[in-house]
Amino acid sequence: MSVSSRNYPTMKYPIASDPVNVHGDFKVLVDALNDILPPLGMTSVSSKVKNNSGVSLLSGTPVFISGSMSGLPTVEKYNPSSSSHNPDAPILGIVQTTIPNNQDGVVVVSGVLQMNVTQFATTVGAKIYVNNNGNLVQGRPTSGPARYVGVVGVLGAQGLLIVQTKGNGTWGALKDGLS
Repeated sequence: MSVSSRNYPTMKYPIASDPVNVHGDFKVLVDALNDILPPLGMTSVSSKVKNNSGVSLLSGTPVFISGSMSGLPTVEKYNPSSSSHNPDAPILGIVQTTIPNNQDGVVVVSGVLQMNVTQFATTVGAKIYVNNNGNLVQGRPTSGPARYVGVVGVLGAQGLLIVQTKGNGTWGALKDGLS
């Protein structure tokens, strides 16, 4: 069956006067992603990378491209407070599973990432940012750069983070002026 002949859910494009229902809006988004992406063989857009940072990059670590090696982009933890961090480097994505030093791994650039979200979030629909130390936090940091990376779709140790590091098209963020 071709992709165009499948019966995918439609998502209404919001207008400025629409009310925001964070939980409901994100439930619709997560449900739509769960319906659309698996038949295509994916739940996210990801990039294969090489970690040559000198340390293991843990699952859930935001990273940036620091170079290339063996045909793959090399990555390091996105950490604006580090003296070796390039302040102009954008966040590539979030590490899917721990990548040991000098090993290849996967970074989720956009889509659904299953991970323990309870270490940084307390509510479904919470906007997740990277703080000045390179850690994921709930809510916009009050100091340093505010780098928005996603929204909590499901709470829990096996929760879901809707990752969108290259601008955000989710309704709550559009209403918030973050896209």
